[in-house]
Amino acid sequence: MTFSGRGLCGMRSVLDTNVIVRFLVEEPGSIPAKFRGVFTFFPKLETGEVAAELPALMVFEAFFVLTSYYEVPPAEAASRLADIVGFRGVIMGEKRVIARSLKILQDRNIGLVDAYIVALSEATGVKTVYSFDAGLAKYGLELLDVK
Repeated sequence: MTFSGRGLCGMRSVLDTNVIVRFLVEEPGSIPAKFRGVFTFFPKLETGEVAAELPALMVFEAFFVLTSYYEVPPAEAASRLADIVGFRGVIMGEKRVIARSLKILQDRNIGLVDAYIVALSEATGVKTVYSFDAGLAKYGLELLDVK
């Protein structure tokens, strides 16, 4: 994987899950001092003043942490993560697929990985999947026999 995100001083940078989660769950007035930078960093990321590579895995992990540990409703977690994915400074190899996955999570009662499979299918035109999950059929996917 090639990282193309440029942070401060032109260095290539990756955005980690813990930074995203802190930004989404903390309040400016009560956040521990060492984490306060998230409230100045994310506006820069939004405008593209700062850029960072955001691997899909980090988005998925943030969704899991928000919905399981912090008990954020899935649609709300997906919406807030979609906002970040849409930031000008966020660089992702699968940005459209991840954004679509998050939109599906906002609109439907579906799991994260299934939403990704549906979004990937839409993006690639692949309509078959090796899976035992019969629920995928209602999203226009044909389940193939695993044999």
